[in-house]
Amino acid sequence: MVYDPIEPVSKLDTPTLRTQARAALTTLGWKPAVVHAAVDAAVAAHGADLTLDRLIFASLRRCPASRA
Repeated sequence: MVYDPIEPVSKLDTPTLRTQARAALTTLGWKPAVVHAAVDAAVAAHGADLTLDRLIFASLRRCPASRA
């Protein structure tokens, strides 16, 4: 079976996608508390039918801008 990123994800996959998105954003250097809130907000805004790449993108939009 080939994974089709366009195909909507089942509700059972949502926790896995959240975990993978959180891991990706944490690896990029975001703090876990910021990542947790951003991923949850993205899922709440867009629903559970997001693909992983779209969830990461939507979550990044919800992370605060750095002050550097």
